[in-house]
Amino acid sequence: MAAASELVAGRVYRRTAFITVAPARAHFWSPHLEVQFTDAPEGGCYVQGQFGPHQAIWTTFVIIQLMFGVLALGAAIFAYSKWSLGADATPWLGLFAAMMFGGGFSYGAAYVGQGLGSDQMYDVRAFVDAVLRDDPSAATDAQG
Repeated sequence: MAAASELVAGRVYRRTAFITVAPARAHFWSPHLEVQFTDAPEGGCYVQGQFGPHQAIWTTFVIIQLMFGVLALGAAIFAYSKWSLGADATPWLGLFAAMMFGGGFSYGAAYVGQGLGSDQMYDVRAFVDAVLRDDPSAATDAQG
């Protein structure tokens, strides 16, 4: 991270590195990479990384999915109760359908975000590959 890169930014700790897109290029859908370094039995170390969204985006997504799920379950229970009592369950079935659509729509939005961040994900990965090859100049020369 000491090499000035206009593509990436991050923090490096003893066994972990958090790498993301440089603030000038970052959007709310920009990917983050968490890299873990573990000792290898034969010497050296293993490098494992996982891409994901920013923690605030992930938390928001989970809360939205939970909200749609709870409301859909509640609507289904009320619809079944109305139907079993011989009453009209149509409004509750409509609410159930709307909640299922909303949950599916928000789930699909996550895939759109992944697509929007794919170029930035490549830049972050290219930076890590270049650093692991001990060639930080290649990391700053990547296309962005």
